[in-house]
Amino acid sequence: MRGERLWSRRRLVSACAGLTTVASAGCLRLTDDPTGTDATDQEQPDPTESAVPVGDGGDSDTASATPATDFDVELVPAWSAGSGSLTVADGDFFFSVGDLRRVRPDGTTVFEAALPDGYFASLSPTFRNALHADDSGVYAGASPTDDGDIGARLYAFDPDSGAERWMYEEPADGLHDEIRAVTAVDNTVVYASQSSGSGDEQEPIVRGLDAASGDERWRIEPPAGFVNGIVVRGDRVFVHRTFELLVYRRPSGELLNEQRTGAGFTRLATAGDTLVIPGDSIRALALPSGDERWSTPVDREANTGVGVGQRGVFFGTEAGYVLGYDGETGEKLWEERVAGVVEQPPIVADGLVWVATERGDLSAFTEADGDLVYREEVASGFEFVVQSGILKHDERDTAYEIRRS
Repeated sequence: MRGERLWSRRRLVSACAGLTTVASAGCLRLTDDPTGTDATDQEQPDPTESAVPVGDGGDSDTASATPATDFDVELVPAWSAGSGSLTVADGDFFFSVGDLRRVRPDGTTVFEAALPDGYFASLSPTFRNALHADDSGVYAGASPTDDGDIGARLYAFDPDSGAERWMYEEPADGLHDEIRAVTAVDNTVVYASQSSGSGDEQEPIVRGLDAASGDERWRIEPPAGFVNGIVVRGDRVFVHRTFELLVYRRPSGELLNEQRTGAGFTRLATAGDTLVIPGDSIRALALPSGDERWSTPVDREANTGVGVGQRGVFFGTEAGYVLGYDGETGEKLWEERVAGVVEQPPIVADGLVWVATERGDLSAFTEADGDLVYREEVASGFEFVVQSGILKHDERDTAYEIRRS
């Protein structure tokens, strides 16, 4: 499998390449009530294991993540699901280690769907995520493990059984071997295909496929450059290219609007009927019109995408700052600092803002006032997700219940 790592935004800019995806946080809070059976088929970690102090890597998969310093939040082992790339969608966890695995927040495995040899699903809470799930299905982009003239594939799986419904394969021309942005609306799956290399070498295609059959309904061919994310509302398709937002009408593909943005390789986010764009300013656009609701200059340029909470929107910087702004007005809420570059978009859940640094620290701040309530050293370059009060990162098998005192 081709190795992938996190890169800072400025280093990606200097390399003239980079990819992101759009995050959706429509309900603004991860509070889905998990249903399903008890996780009797899961390996249950022992909550009595000793704590892992800050500064100790702690190789044990079943060790508690609680740091030595007392905080108002602790992470308690809940269940195990293996390590590897991960994301969350439709209220559940998704893992990819060869196969694609769907797991409920209580640890119950819903399905394991096999991918063919030579392909891997690109899952991530950062800019590499190629999975969307809703009641209609699970849609996963799969890239070939080896370089060459092999096209990427989009798979559609049944959301309950994981049975493959259909597969759409991109041209084997060496220009469409990656899928990094997938969404679905109105029984249509919308995604973008492209490749690696420099921006001017790209010939991206945005396709709309019938969710039931996989047949192509329409396509849009944006100008050369990387498509970093897609948002669809009404008859509008918002295509985020590096430092540019293009608005098309579907299904005709008519270009309605084109505007420069400060969001180069950072991650846009949706919150209900608002599109939030980070950069050298934070902008909120109304959906589906695209009209600007507010714009706020920022004194520290965003290095991550936006995390959306009940009250605020949050991002991190290369210098380790975490900044929060009011989601309704753009007024600054608070600013704190962590030790290391912040590259993954902050994850906001149940009143906490979770932040990971490139050097390997995991921290949590209160959404309201920025009080530090948790910190632990995990591993450099780790990625994590939070869903329904459960935190899972890609360095240990264990998933942790978030408990507040």
